[in-house]
Amino acid sequence: MKKSYLLWLVSLLVFCPFLFSQEVRQADEILGTASSGVVTFWARDQNKNIVGEGTGFALADNLIVVPYHLVCQASEAEVNTISGKRAKVEALVATDRDFDLAIIRIKGKVDSLLPGTSEKLNPEDRLLSLNEINGNVVITEGNLKGWLEISPGRVKIMEVSMNLEKPACGAPLFDDQGNVVGVALVFGPGVKFGVPIEPVLALDRGHKGQDLKSAPKENYFELAEGCYFVGKVACLLNEPGLATVYLEKYIGMKPDDPEGHLLLGKAYYQLGNNTAAQKCYSKVISLEPGHPEGLYGLGLTQLRGRNFQEAAEAFEQAISNNIDSNEIFFELGTAYEELGDLNRAVENFEKYAKLGPANPYSTWLKIAQAYVRLDQAEKAITAYREALKINPDDINCNYNLAKLLADSNQLEEAEILFKKLAEKNPNDAITYYGQIMQMYDRAEKYDKAVEAARKIVDLNPQNEAALYNLAIMYDRLGQLEEAASTLNQCLAIKNDYTYAWFNLGIIYDKMKKHSEAVEAFKKYTALAPEDPSGWLNIGLEYMLMKDFESALPNLQKSVSLKPDNPIAQYNLGITYINLNDYYSAREVLRVLQNLDPNLANRLSRLIK
Repeated sequence: MKKSYLLWLVSLLVFCPFLFSQEVRQADEILGTASSGVVTFWARDQNKNIVGEGTGFALADNLIVVPYHLVCQASEAEVNTISGKRAKVEALVATDRDFDLAIIRIKGKVDSLLPGTSEKLNPEDRLLSLNEINGNVVITEGNLKGWLEISPGRVKIMEVSMNLEKPACGAPLFDDQGNVVGVALVFGPGVKFGVPIEPVLALDRGHKGQDLKSAPKENYFELAEGCYFVGKVACLLNEPGLATVYLEKYIGMKPDDPEGHLLLGKAYYQLGNNTAAQKCYSKVISLEPGHPEGLYGLGLTQLRGRNFQEAAEAFEQAISNNIDSNEIFFELGTAYEELGDLNRAVENFEKYAKLGPANPYSTWLKIAQAYVRLDQAEKAITAYREALKINPDDINCNYNLAKLLADSNQLEEAEILFKKLAEKNPNDAITYYGQIMQMYDRAEKYDKAVEAARKIVDLNPQNEAALYNLAIMYDRLGQLEEAASTLNQCLAIKNDYTYAWFNLGIIYDKMKKHSEAVEAFKKYTALAPEDPSGWLNIGLEYMLMKDFESALPNLQKSVSLKPDNPIAQYNLGITYINLNDYYSAREVLRVLQNLDPNLANRLSRLIK
């Protein structure tokens, strides 16, 4: 049979021509040296139905390694080498149901592959696989992502990043040197991994074995070992749907195994089925009270169900029973945070951060926010700074830190951060300069406040609010001419800006420009006729100009709108006296005696 050869390289593009050609040459070398030791495997039952189909490889000239589930129901089987050589399977020599492995003996000889060792492999190390699909020889390239623990003290399996299809199940995994370091197993689209070569080499290859016809027939996926193995691997590889199928079968056979219920709980938790997960974790604890992982899982379901007190209690028990988990401190901190126990929350968040999590950024944010709520600004500042070491360009983190620094009177550093944010986010620059203006205003550093307010006007020169705020800062700095000029610019843009007219009147008063002040306050009262303060200020300005006749109706209007204002009543009384209307002054005095006895005494001394 004529073969065609395809080379599937599933890896990152390499831009150096020399390196790329070197990798292709390595793949070709494996194809050339190892292809004669790789076989396609078929198994049939007594009715000639195919019950197993995949890949195998030669460990000795007549011993082939295949997945056990491919051969466990076979009455007869054969292999076909890439070169087209066929051979019947003679016997089932050895099996390891825990890892779905089998060694079969064939009638004939095949070139054996050179076994290596998986113990020297590290994450990101390159791996290659070789198998045949529809007459095409395929080399698939990928790498080792990491190791997954099947059970404590046992050989770990290999999590791989490789495009392995179903026919590649049983294919050898090669290292860069062309040595076999593992066996590829494929149980589904998301459940593809490698079993290290070591369990294969541990099988008894010297055993005579059983003839396939007389060997007991069983379905690996209905056995306790098979259901556990597939279920756990699927769970570890984040395929919880497949995991629940096999783990439900497993606990049906092994109802008293806490490990099975624990794995099923994890799978249901991954699927978001909180009720089923909680039931599984509770079963673990009933079978083995104090089981740390069972308690941890129970805590997670309680946390997801927003039962924060119960979650915290379960997490605390898991920790006291020596749970092997760093993440539990983050979860416990979250539970206490939701309970409002911020001291315990921050204590656990800090424990988690010190353990060196893979992504501590969110943890430092949690710590910072907790310290803010505890009113411990310096500790919150420290936590925000730790977060920014990890993600220095985060806008919200920089903004919150800048606000904390401003509130803590660390103004120069706050200003630096706000300006940095303005540079990175020009669309929000006005907001950041507004924060600078406000913090310097609170600190009574009005020269700095004016500088920030000017920047806001520069950014938006036709914005009346920006001009208004600049005028207020000029006023507080004592630069009255600039304040008045700026308010007039503001009113040129928005002539009905009530607060601008009122403050223009106040500034003209400070400048002793009483006529201009009167006109400004009149504009204000035209816009806000129900505000007694506008009428009062017109009256006061007329009083300062000793125009008591003009002051009188404005003061009367102010008093009619707010009769309980002692200042307005007192100045109305003074105006009556200056107009020689002592009768009206005494009427005001009677009202004032109930509002402010001190002002009433001062007024009474002026009445003849």
